[in-house]
Amino acid sequence: MKKKNGFTLVELLAVIVVLAIIMIIAIPSVLDVMNTARKKGFVMYIDKAVTAVQGQYVYDANSGAIKGAGHYVYDITRDLGTLSSGDYHGYVTVDASDVDHPEYWIELWDSNYMTHAWNVSKFGIPEADNATAVQPYNSENVATTDYAACQATSSNQAVSCYTREGYLITPKA
Repeated sequence: MKKKNGFTLVELLAVIVVLAIIMIIAIPSVLDVMNTARKKGFVMYIDKAVTAVQGQYVYDANSGAIKGAGHYVYDITRDLGTLSSGDYHGYVTVDASDVDHPEYWIELWDSNYMTHAWNVSKFGIPEADNATAVQPYNSENVATTDYAACQATSSNQAVSCYTREGYLITPKA
């Protein structure tokens, strides 16, 4: 009698079926973990950007680069050179109507998520699971006005746009 080496076709198919079942169960869990990690990284960058802007605003105010009350915009790429932006885009607006207690508003996005007009001073740094603050990226909601903070009308038309220096400008159409 000859000794057989190897596996039968039925044994190989059984192994493939078992592996397929494991993958069907495991892949959604792995994707959820990856998604959660991306959101947490996004929120960590929000915190990093706001902290950098707070420091830059204090520096600008003390050095005379900005003058008193007003709205000031810090683009994370152009104005915060020490803050590596990578895939992140956006800006933080400082509403310094009350110079001693400015409010910080963040507009930040990457290819996966966005934070649209989030008042950090009022609500704090958002949690990763806060669906109001951390939304899926939507190109229509990303501000079309370059390097300016704008309020928007109910029809999403940009109004009251300010540059970093606090100058009111006409928004791009």
